[in-house]
Amino acid sequence: MKKFIVAASAVVASLAVIGSAAAALPSNQALSYEGGGSHVWNNDGGDSPLDANAKSLRLHVGDPAAGEYVAVYSQRSLHINKDAESVKNLSFDFKASMHVGAGAPRISVEFQNGEVAFLSASYSNHSIGDGWARADFTRFVTDSSIFVSGVEYEADGTRSAWEVYTDAHPDQIVKRAYLVADESGNYRIDRLSLGAGVMYGNGNKVATLCPTEASC
Repeated sequence: MKKFIVAASAVVASLAVIGSAAAALPSNQALSYEGGGSHVWNNDGGDSPLDANAKSLRLHVGDPAAGEYVAVYSQRSLHINKDAESVKNLSFDFKASMHVGAGAPRISVEFQNGEVAFLSASYSNHSIGDGWARADFTRFVTDSSIFVSGVEYEADGTRSAWEVYTDAHPDQIVKRAYLVADESGNYRIDRLSLGAGVMYGNGNKVATLCPTEASC
C-alpha cells in the first residue's frame, strides 16, 4: 500500500446510521489504516460526550523516527475530487488528556496542485466537556486555523478557517483527505469526518450521514 506520509516534518449507496439497524457501509466508505502504529475501536477510556454510543478510536504511535505512524482513511476519502469550497465536515473529537501535539492528531488534505493542508487539533481546540474537545475546521468561525504551504489561515469570526482559505483559492480542488497520528503517544478520536459525506463514531463500518455542514 502506498504510504501517505513519512514523518511530521515531511510534507508532510446506502449508509449505516449510528443508532439505527446495523448495516455494512459500502466498501469505499469503510475505514482503513496504514502505518506501524496500533488502532482499535473500543469502550475503554470513554468516548465523546457528543456521541450516543460508548466507543472511540484508540491510536498508539511508538517511534516516528522508525517510521511508525497511523493514517486513517476510506477509499472514498482518497477520491474526493471536488472543488475545495464545496467540501464539508473536516472535523473530529479528541480526548484532550491524550497526545495533542503541534502536528498530530490532524487531518491532512491533499490538493490537485500538490499542496497539502494541515488541519491539526491544536489549532482548533474547543472543549466539549468530560475531558474531550472538538476540532472542526469547516464549521468553527473562531479560534480555529489551518496551514497550507507554511501559511496560516484563521477563522475570522464569520468564516471558518477552511472558508477563509477557499475564498482566497477559489480554483483549488481537493483530491483526498485522511487522519494522521505521527507523533509518539496515545490518542483517542471520535466523531471523525473526512470530508467524504459520513462521520465515524462507532467503528470502521458504521457511520452517520453528513449531507450538510450542520448535520455532523
